[in-house]
Amino acid sequence: MTQLAMHLAATLASVVFAGPIIIVVLVSLTSTTVLDLSVSPGHWSLLNYRQVLGDPLVPRYILNSVVVGLAVTALTVVIDLLAAFAYAKLRFPGRDLSFGLLLGTMMLPFSATLVPVYLIASKLGMVDSYSGLIVPALAGPFGVFMLRQFIRGIPDTLLDAARIDGASYLRIFGNIIVPLCYQPMAVLAIFTFVGSWNSFLWPLLIAQSDEMRTLTVGIATTNTQFTQNIGGITAVAVLSLLPMALLFVVFQRYFIRGVLAGAVKA
Repeated sequence: MTQLAMHLAATLASVVFAGPIIIVVLVSLTSTTVLDLSVSPGHWSLLNYRQVLGDPLVPRYILNSVVVGLAVTALTVVIDLLAAFAYAKLRFPGRDLSFGLLLGTMMLPFSATLVPVYLIASKLGMVDSYSGLIVPALAGPFGVFMLRQFIRGIPDTLLDAARIDGASYLRIFGNIIVPLCYQPMAVLAIFTFVGSWNSFLWPLLIAQSDEMRTLTVGIATTNTQFTQNIGGITAVAVLSLLPMALLFVVFQRYFIRGVLAGAVKA
């Protein structure tokens, strides 16, 4: 009885969370300018998608979002993993103090650092460029903290044995730490890519031309032919969801294992 109740609750939760997405997809297949769910399947069409992709700016927005998302994700995972390895396994003066300061930055809202970060980016000539969209978003205390907690669970004896065999820290990192951290790296990659793809405030501020705007900013600020069309807006929303859905499908195994890692003790 308890198992049946759990299955019913899971089914209900799935309907609640998936319902709005299903509605958005259905509306994107209609050619009406108002919200209308009574259109039969026989009248569904890809007209909205053709109109959206026919706009010369939309493919550029998508390309910018993909480039920025992939670059931020790859570099963030590498930088966070290096920092986490140093904080977890290396001993150096001020390690605990600097790590505490790093965690303290998690309590600062992004709006508090927005102006100084923009001023620095402006001084470095990064306004309206890929570097301005990518560099300020690199790394973060959450990723360092998560990976550090995982690396701390790796036995020190394994690293000591590698050092006795003459392995350098760089070789230990590449041959031992990285292979053992695939699961939390995948989790961090998913979180980072989703955050970068959905980022709005910083790309809105730093990207000042249509050619450098990401998808979220471009659709919100550009008066295109589909901004007054409910079907066109929902088609853009569906297109913006596809990369994140594909990312989760590809890394689903690592994501679930990474979330559950350490939840059950042997």
